[in-house]
Amino acid sequence: MRKEIIIFSLVILIVSMSGCLDTQMTQINQLSEIINEHIKSGNNYFNQAATSCNKYQYEAALAQCNNATAQFELAKTSTQEALIYSKNLQDQVYIIYMQITLGEVDAKINATEQLKMAIPLFQTNQTNSANKYVDKANQFMTTSLEFQKQKEELVKQNPTKFKS
Repeated sequence: MRKEIIIFSLVILIVSMSGCLDTQMTQINQLSEIINEHIKSGNNYFNQAATSCNKYQYEAALAQCNNATAQFELAKTSTQEALIYSKNLQDQVYIIYMQITLGEVDAKINATEQLKMAIPLFQTNQTNSANKYVDKANQFMTTSLEFQKQKEELVKQNPTKFKS
């Protein structure tokens, strides 16, 4: 009778653990979709802000930068949450992917902040100073693209871990 109780307990434990793992994986997959949507929206707002700057529409550019920052911050929060689930799973591929994503999002946040700092300078015709911030924004966006390439390479190397 005691053996049966131990076996039954082990079976329950294994089943519950596998359910936890599936739940963790489900959370990572759901968060990945959310992260990608926020990054995409942030990119769109950032690009609109740059276009507005080029058209001397500085108020619109500032509003679009604020929207971009909000989207990138939401992506960052979701990525941090997904990183926790990845660590709970102890899956190095997902951990690395989420860490790279955090780097990408941070670079985008920094680029947006640099553009926001340039806008008031453009408004007061301090073009040389403004262009220095724009150059930094471009550097951060280039860095974000490098992170994006790292993610794509990780996905390519681990096709069974990622949805197409």
